[in-house]
Amino acid sequence: MPLIKRGEVMTVYDRITVPAVGALTMFDIFGNGGKSAFMLGYLAFGLLWLGSCFTKEPLCAAYVKYGYGGDDALNNPLFMKTNYILAALWGILYLILTALTFALQRGGMAGISIIVNNIATALAGVFTVWFEKWYPAYLASGKGGSKSKG
Repeated sequence: MPLIKRGEVMTVYDRITVPAVGALTMFDIFGNGGKSAFMLGYLAFGLLWLGSCFTKEPLCAAYVKYGYGGDDALNNPLFMKTNYILAALWGILYLILTALTFALQRGGMAGISIIVNNIATALAGVFTVWFEKWYPAYLASGKGGSKSKG
């Protein structure tokens, strides 16, 4: 991550993710974590995404704000509401995938869990791309409830 982000500001989420991935990797290598490390990763990232909903800058907003005016985007209620919803969606998805992966692996279907996890995250990615375009326009049109607050 530090090499990829060279020259860019690292977000608080980058600063959390780098040691978390390092710790999970060490657990996997030296602690014989294997499948447990994989599930702990989903759990950690689910909690990170959901936890970001209780901050002034949800995880997804920290990365996409630069395409919407940088820090000024954080003052846009439509932008923020959209990003809080998406952060919650991804957090919930990762928690569901944690439980689903655990259940499938206990049932001897680890291979199926990989397929399900990849399909679920791909579908969530497609939904995210659609939602980030549709939802702000929907709210701005006045169809989403309050016209003045967005």
